[in-house]
Amino acid sequence: MKRRPRDLHRSTFVRRPSGRVAGNADAHQPGPQAQHDRRARDVAEIIFGVEPVREMIAAAPSRIRTLYIKLGMETRFGPQIEAVHESGGHVVAVASNELARMAGSEARHQGIIAAVREYAYVPLAQVLARKPDPLLLVDGVTDPRNLGAILRTGECAGIGAILLAKDRTVGLTPAAIKSSAGAWAHLAVARCGNVAYTLQQLKDESYWIAAMDPHGDTSLYDLDVTRRLTLVLGSEGHGIREIVRKTADFVVRIPLYGRVSSLNVSVAAAIALFEIAHRRVTCGLRDR
Repeated sequence: MKRRPRDLHRSTFVRRPSGRVAGNADAHQPGPQAQHDRRARDVAEIIFGVEPVREMIAAAPSRIRTLYIKLGMETRFGPQIEAVHESGGHVVAVASNELARMAGSEARHQGIIAAVREYAYVPLAQVLARKPDPLLLVDGVTDPRNLGAILRTGECAGIGAILLAKDRTVGLTPAAIKSSAGAWAHLAVARCGNVAYTLQQLKDESYWIAAMDPHGDTSLYDLDVTRRLTLVLGSEGHGIREIVRKTADFVVRIPLYGRVSSLNVSVAAAIALFEIAHRRVTCGLRDR
């Protein structure tokens, strides 16, 4: 029986920009159940939308496990298809309703979805060897969009690395990557287990620990920014843990002048990091 080209349910053929066609012949085609299982596994690990996917592929094409393209849009996404192929990823052309199922009915996939590989964190020792200043430690943030916003803010403020607690803290998930607007690719991101022990390690490396808290006894505007600093951010609902408060050299508050008692954690991070950067520029400790 003659095979229909680019069958909407079974075809994995994608035309490359060079004119070559990438895909499997019928004899090697995964069965419907295998394809369904693979896509079901991918749903929890996807990034969708033209700009987020392009940013991901431009920064780290090897992180793409499978690139899903809407049938008929292969030419538009030719450079992305080629980059994923060259990095060892798979490319699959599927119908629009299949993309909608993967992304969710409320999402706008824009004809492209990337299933990403698990992020490979940088070893903590490697981060400490770089001695980034300031260093950011996130302990308790659970919303990936908040983490993504913190990554974006941190990169824009010039930090080179960020530590994420392993417990009660979201990792570098696809949602966090998307919210970071590409910033994740320019940061060394490490995981740390025992936060109290890690803070002591940092002190041994001549870091001063500044933990952010709305009720801190040190105003951000009085913080000594000439020291090598680690800035600690706590959870969205409860702030820093007591063990962090006891270990910190400074418990730092951002003065507030309205009636609301606290800021979103990513907003607090932005204010603190840019205040530190501004004051260091002013006193000649960093370039403008």
